[in-house]
Amino acid sequence: MRFFRPNSTQWLLAAFLAASACFAAAAGDDLKSLVQRAFDLHQKGQFSEALPLLRHAYRLDPDDYFVNLLLGIDTLRTGGPKASVPFLQRASRLRPKEEFPLAYLGEAYARQELFGDAAEAYLKAAGVAADSADSAIALVDFSVSRFATMSTTLRSTKKGLAAEYRLRALALAENDTARLSLLQHAADLDPELPGVWSDLARAAFTAGDQGAAKAHVQRALQANPYDLQAWIVDAQLSAESGDWKQAAARLNAVGAHSPHTLAGNTALWPKQLQPPPDAVSGPAAKFFSCLREATTTCDAAARNVAKPGPLLFREQRWEQLTTLPPPTAAQSEVWLQRGIAFAHLDDCRHAIPALERGVAGKTAENYGMFLLSWCYSREAGRTASQVQRAATDDAPFHVMRGDILLRLQAKPEEAVGEYQQALAREPNDPATLDRLAEAQFGAGNNDAARTSAQAALRLDPQRPGAKRTLAKIAMQDRDYTAALPYLRELAAHNPQDVAGRVELAKACAQTGALEDARQNLTPALDHGYPDEKGSLHYLLGTVLKKMGRAAEADRAFAAATELSQAFQQKSYHDQEHESDADAHP
Repeated sequence: MRFFRPNSTQWLLAAFLAASACFAAAAGDDLKSLVQRAFDLHQKGQFSEALPLLRHAYRLDPDDYFVNLLLGIDTLRTGGPKASVPFLQRASRLRPKEEFPLAYLGEAYARQELFGDAAEAYLKAAGVAADSADSAIALVDFSVSRFATMSTTLRSTKKGLAAEYRLRALALAENDTARLSLLQHAADLDPELPGVWSDLARAAFTAGDQGAAKAHVQRALQANPYDLQAWIVDAQLSAESGDWKQAAARLNAVGAHSPHTLAGNTALWPKQLQPPPDAVSGPAAKFFSCLREATTTCDAAARNVAKPGPLLFREQRWEQLTTLPPPTAAQSEVWLQRGIAFAHLDDCRHAIPALERGVAGKTAENYGMFLLSWCYSREAGRTASQVQRAATDDAPFHVMRGDILLRLQAKPEEAVGEYQQALAREPNDPATLDRLAEAQFGAGNNDAARTSAQAALRLDPQRPGAKRTLAKIAMQDRDYTAALPYLRELAAHNPQDVAGRVELAKACAQTGALEDARQNLTPALDHGYPDEKGSLHYLLGTVLKKMGRAAEADRAFAAATELSQAFQQKSYHDQEHESDADAHP
């Protein structure tokens, strides 16, 4: 994650000039002189030297906006993210329409891994300055960084991988044939993933497979009798069969629970599927009226019912749930439910902070991370579109575009061009070189990726991204000895990176470090690291056999065989399904 930094110091200079004319008369020239000297040091990057002067100025006038802002920034830059927060908060209260204290506050919280508070600050900064490219770029950078982190976390377990497949499916158009197979894969990996069966039901209905759609609806309602999206598909199936009474009942029930959910489905309902005259009433009648008029303002008021929050959540009464008072900091489960409700209402700006607080410390909260990933990708894309209209050509703008292309759109070739344009403006930025190396590796240009990663490490020897890219290149080249030091260092730096430990185990196995291979691979597999084809269990069996642990090796080989056979059967099933689809278009 990059520092928040405006495109130039002109805004800070202008703020200082405005502030210098407004210093309290009681403080007189002393305050003005202190801040002038501190500001000169700040501009030179001498933050530690500026801090004593700023603290003195703060004692003279603790309510000066500029003093608090500079104190917050320079404290943050000298390694005190927690200590910087009170100053940045005060600066924000003194000028609530200024984006800069909020954006720096977002960075301060993010450095403490308080991601809910960080998201809220970044979103507020972008909100109070809708035309500011600086705040927008900071928000996109934070969003893409969190998206990438959660993607890595999700891929480290079988259930998390199911959420990843579902994310990939939902990124496709409704009529994309790959959508159905991706959702089926997600359901196979985690049949309990909330909403996956109703997603499958909709995809099957769109594909014209009403039998499968009906079966998926039944499975969805077994998992949750209040699955509103399953109710919608059930209404479509009933309408297709001419049972408009059942269809209207379902639509009216959706409207009673969540008018927004009902309204949001007008774009997904087949336009030719219209009720006979006087066949529907209530919310269903309004739904079809909106469908015929192709209007986007179709929401009605939600029906309030006197029920506690957990029951409102279970019954998917999203609007009513979001009107409840915000929970306390310790109520992570309530925050999670609140965030899920906002996400279902397509209100990602409120969903993101709530979801972050809900998933904090819960590595197994896959559904919350799934919705967070979805919301972060939406906010990053929306915000990036706004910035692009400003037509700025600064380095941070090109880095932002590169991040979107690389991490959200999986287009490394195009990302390379953006990062190269950023480097043309700031040639010695190790963060951009780090990103360029990753994009070049993704585009298959290993030699260029190696050069960029090595250049990043010469400028900043502590960059884990560059080391990860060099390790990947070495592993791809089967140069396990070269990969090993990088992989060991990365594992020591982040012991929670399960995927990194699996790669380390592979390198250890190839270089004869059998005990290290076992110690890294066994816990990963025991905790559910995905191994659909059984290759990792086979590798573990090979390691154990070489170590003379025959019984354990046999168990690992048996697990590998079972996983491999299950994968092959699933592959044959998919091929047969595709053949049937081709034969019956």
